[in-house]
Amino acid sequence: MSIDEKDRKIIELLREDGRKSYSEISDEITEKELKMTEVTIRRRVRQMIKSGVIKRFTVVIDPLKIGRKIRAFIRVKTVMKEASLIAEQIKDYAEVNEAYFLDGACGLMLKVTVDDLNELRQFLEKKLGNIDGVGEVETCIVLEDIKTPY
Repeated sequence: MSIDEKDRKIIELLREDGRKSYSEISDEITEKELKMTEVTIRRRVRQMIKSGVIKRFTVVIDPLKIGRKIRAFIRVKTVMKEASLIAEQIKDYAEVNEAYFLDGACGLMLKVTVDDLNELRQFLEKKLGNIDGVGEVETCIVLEDIKTPY
């Protein structure tokens, strides 16, 4: 499915608040050439869901509000043939919010949230450090959000 400017506008408004009604979306579209009825918006959203453009509607949690004060990105160098096995293990770790395979020598990039530096150290030593195939690990702690997708 290819998406047009109308679909992009719907997506933009749903990213701001996935609970918006089709009526609210219709009211918020001010550009005359993008104006749509609720019925049209509903049809377009259903089509984007059916085609996989919209994967799911979810809740975004502020980690700071639930005590997860430390966020970090962790670059993990791996033995190439072990990367998939490592990925399978880290998917189950509550500390890992996002994980990506990277090209080149990088291997994996993890985004983790923890309560404090001690918990981060425990994660690095006891969990990540005990996985076969994990090589060099580089941790970067987030100091401030500049732009996030939420």
